[in-house]
Amino acid sequence: MSKTIIITGATGYVGGHTALRFREAGYTVIGVDRTITIPAAVEFLDEFLCIDFADIVDYCAQLREAGAIIHCAGTSLVGPSIADPGEYYNNNTSKTNRMLNWLSIKGWKGSIIFSSSAAIYGNFARCPIGESAVYSSLPVSPYGWSKLMIERVLADHCHAHGFRGISLRYFNAAGCDPQSRMGSERNGTHLFTRIIDNVLSGTEIVINGNDYDTRDGTCVRDYIHVTDLAEAHLEAVCLAESLKPGEHRSYNLGAGRGYTNMEVLRQVEDYAGTKLNWRYGPRRAGDPDQLYADPKKFIQDTTWHPKHSSIAEIASTTFNWFKKTYYNN
Repeated sequence: MSKTIIITGATGYVGGHTALRFREAGYTVIGVDRTITIPAAVEFLDEFLCIDFADIVDYCAQLREAGAIIHCAGTSLVGPSIADPGEYYNNNTSKTNRMLNWLSIKGWKGSIIFSSSAAIYGNFARCPIGESAVYSSLPVSPYGWSKLMIERVLADHCHAHGFRGISLRYFNAAGCDPQSRMGSERNGTHLFTRIIDNVLSGTEIVINGNDYDTRDGTCVRDYIHVTDLAEAHLEAVCLAESLKPGEHRSYNLGAGRGYTNMEVLRQVEDYAGTKLNWRYGPRRAGDPDQLYADPKKFIQDTTWHPKHSSIAEIASTTFNWFKKTYYNN
């Protein structure tokens, strides 16, 4: 097995934590990103290429040595995808197709581990959600469609060119490295980062929507710690080695349980030891009522298990990173 990998979107939230984990495991990590989103991530890269991921064939001198490409790059917000679908179909789907096409032309043979999303399931009524739900519930946003299209594109390129492919369908990535070596952006859109940033800054927290068909009227989501996601990428690279050339598989990655927005808020209150200043706001476009995973397929096929994904650990690691990085006055 090659100990050199390429990570696209390597200075982003998931890409940065994944780079950290692969470095810990003794890999040579080549990072590709068109911007530096989280500066701390660069520390865990052996080489950083500030380029668009679609251009790695032209600029990555170590391409042939890389046994796997971890494809985390892309545009990743549901609401903005509804307002500007062209950006998502271009930056996510079209550029991934371009990258895969050029990899085949150059004769590269290896594994592609793709960062897919639970957004492909749309507003699926029955939870927990298994992988087969993709055949009965369509995405409700261009973001979700772009991820589902990439899975299809990747499967076809694997079949045609002998790549080995694994699509990891993330549910809600959250938390920060337990040792505070890596974390998330201050202006992130995920619920934990929004709440904790507002706690530390003393500003009001807005909970979007209170009329969903859930136990307290707020959205239900499955939160998976980003450290568990990073570990899953390492497991996926090992799993891909056992696949036949041309084979592609899709897996859910989640903790397997759902929490409402208000339950998350109360957990942060408990950790911070204070009552939070919050109010309800309008729903966000494209948000389904509930999404939580059945992750047993990946658990059965690997040695992976979500070890850090309690909402208590997600809250504490996020709080510690934000306090150290953004509020260390």
